[in-house]
Amino acid sequence: MLAPVLSQPALPLNDPAGLEIAPEEIKAVRDRLEREDLTVLAYRFAGDRFCRAERFAAYAAALGDRFVGRVLPDSAANTDVAPFFAERVACPHSVVTAHLIDEAGQPTIAARDEILAFFTQRLVLGAGALPSAGRRGAPQ
Repeated sequence: MLAPVLSQPALPLNDPAGLEIAPEEIKAVRDRLEREDLTVLAYRFAGDRFCRAERFAAYAAALGDRFVGRVLPDSAANTDVAPFFAERVACPHSVVTAHLIDEAGQPTIAARDEILAFFTQRLVLGAGALPSAGRRGAPQ
């Protein structure tokens, strides 16, 4: 993968700090990120009960500065969601889908735009074609 993005990684559900990847696989991922100068973008809401801070901390520990985690405030989430989300999820969770507020200036739109810019940089223009204002490979 040249442009990996994690959007509210929620698994495993029974271990808030768990990663749904074998230790040798996450090591291979980190090695490739280092070797190819890549980054992983990740997004979650601060109060997400399915993708908690412990999971982002585990990814940061496993991937080092190649993990670029973005945490949006719960107040940035759309509250007018489909019944399934209202009944079953009942917390801000889906950053760029169900809980996205499709209005200029909203943090969820900024997250969506950052993801699209990341894809463009890495997949269309090629790695390193655009200057980065932040961490390696992460558009700002």
